[in-house]
Amino acid sequence: MKQISYFLVVILLLGTSINAQTMTNWTIRVEVPNTTPKDADIYIAGNFNGWNPADPDYKLSFLESGLYVIELTMDTNDVEFKFTMGSWAKVELLSNNKDRPNRIEKLNKGFVAGIYQVEAWANRENRSTITGNIEIIEDFNMPQLGRVRRLWIYLPPGYKNSLKRYPVMYMHDGQNLFSDLTSFSGEWGVDETLEEMIKGKEIHKMIVVGIDNHPRYRLNEYSPFPFEYQNQMINAEAPLYGRFLVETLKPYIDKHYRTKKDRKFTAVSGSSMGGLVSVYLALEYQDTFSKVGALSSAFGVCRDDLIDFIAQHPKEYPICFWLDVGTEEGENMEIETNQIPIVNALIEAGWDKDCEVNFKIYKGA
Repeated sequence: MKQISYFLVVILLLGTSINAQTMTNWTIRVEVPNTTPKDADIYIAGNFNGWNPADPDYKLSFLESGLYVIELTMDTNDVEFKFTMGSWAKVELLSNNKDRPNRIEKLNKGFVAGIYQVEAWANRENRSTITGNIEIIEDFNMPQLGRVRRLWIYLPPGYKNSLKRYPVMYMHDGQNLFSDLTSFSGEWGVDETLEEMIKGKEIHKMIVVGIDNHPRYRLNEYSPFPFEYQNQMINAEAPLYGRFLVETLKPYIDKHYRTKKDRKFTAVSGSSMGGLVSVYLALEYQDTFSKVGALSSAFGVCRDDLIDFIAQHPKEYPICFWLDVGTEEGENMEIETNQIPIVNALIEAGWDKDCEVNFKIYKGA
């Protein structure tokens, strides 16, 4: 993710509702390459099912050799999606074996039929792209939610041979941060970016804690407010997720790693729904987080509720907000409707424009 390096520099320098009522029938036919195993299961994963690469409700049916089909009933919104063979290690690629950008389909009222061709499949099950020193904790307990989750802890160069303490950034969608093996669309490259920028002395060393999402619970855990999505109510579990970060995870990290515990050295960040929940957490826990990164944030799912929440949680502490968006992103990231109102709300709540509220638009992204 190209915005990462810009965000890291800033972070270390110390609606439209999706609630559409009109439905459409979407018939999907997928042509797969001849390298596809005969017994392969083909799935569609996208922003309509939490990007679950093996969702049984979105498994395509075999039609004939090289052809699979599925029929879906969807809201008339723009959808982003990819095809997989049941995991992100086996996601579709371009014919040159490069990562394929998300497919985008504009679902209009009525019947939509699409024929899609998979050019190639990834085979990443034995290929990790982790760079540097990253510790992984499986099944970390989330008592506030009654769940467990995998953690990724990036430790900066020289960590094990020093007694220094380091700032910490907590990041959502942990499986997307460091490795192609687990990422749904190619890793963000947080580890490579940090290693390069630290080596070039562009930023100070830091610790990054990545928290995996769970496809079934991602929308719930990252949403501060309930909303309807694809004819289902999304429960607002961000308050419980926030308590997990502040009451359970941060104390654990501070106890077991050499951190700088003060809010001045604690950041939270994420993309899409992860950007939304990051802004919420920074406002709710102003005494914990001093920096927040919200990249391509899905503010549109609850824009008005978030604006009200910002007004109810005005500035008590200085916070550095980094918000960005591309000009070619989905409806819930729409700039004039769903991004700029949040930027303005933060400024009206007392944070300084440019000095504390940094907003960047990427043309063509």
